Amino acid sequence: MLQVDVFWVYGIGAMAATAAGRQLAELGKAKASFKEATPFGSKYFALLLLYLSLIFVPEALWLTWNFPHWETMHLVGSLEEIPAWGIVLSAVGDIAVAVLGYWVAYKLLSRGKLYAAHLQWVLGYFLFFFVLTCGWDGRGWERFMYDPTVKGGVPWTPGTHMGPLDFATSRVALTLYAMALPTILPLVVWGYRWLKEGFLLQKLPPEKASARAAAGVGFYFAGVGMALLSAAVVTLLIHFLSSPLGLPLAYALGFLIFLPPVYLLGLKKGRPLHLAFKKYFLTD
Repeated sequence: MLQVDVFWVYGIGAMAATAAGRQLAELGKAKASFKEATPFGSKYFALLLLYLSLIFVPEALWLTWNFPHWETMHLVGSLEEIPAWGIVLSAVGDIAVAVLGYWVAYKLLSRGKLYAAHLQWVLGYFLFFFVLTCGWDGRGWERFMYDPTVKGGVPWTPGTHMGPLDFATSRVALTLYAMALPTILPLVVWGYRWLKEGFLLQKLPPEKASARAAAGVGFYFAGVGMALLSAAVVTLLIHFLSSPLGLPLAYALGFLIFLPPVYLLGLKKGRPLHLAFKKYFLTD
């Protein structure tokens, strides 16, 4: 979906920079100062651009062409309703925001704010899942769970959604299954290889570097799962608060209830998430 892709690619860009954090630091040292080194002159950035241009953006365009209603979260009913500049802006925007995520994470790494660099991809994935589950009107998950191509072209309306089994066999879902491997596999492969390269730079034995890299990839998946769970909790809070308070106040109060304990108990330095990052990644 176009509205969630911008947050997804931000997370992907930040992931790329953090996975190659040790190597980027070494490249910076070779250029006298990490702070003055360019973030774009490396194979890691080149591979990120190749992934976006050859896999991610073409998949988004494919979904827009075949399922314009679903891909736009049902803001339009047909491809003809999307202006040409909107398609171009979406494609360019995905690449630009991914580069932004990479650049922000790189800059934080260069300033020694290693934990903050990793939190960039956690934030990107949290916003990705939040828009997917809640959206701007509390109905993000309903929009996701509706494929009008198997409902006789009947447009989505608020309160309408398909059952899990029905949606799981819909044309949209089958297309997503086909795209899953080419979308996820490159991220897993580069995450493992780049983390392993970094551990080898630390003079770890190859076997230990491989094991640590595999654990690091697993932690990336765990972080994405944590972002999904967090987004689901906030969505539920907003859902229960929206009836008595109205949607705008429910959004504000939902985040006010959720964020302080999450920060104090999980995100703050010395808390479980920070300690886990410190174990598996290059962190402060």
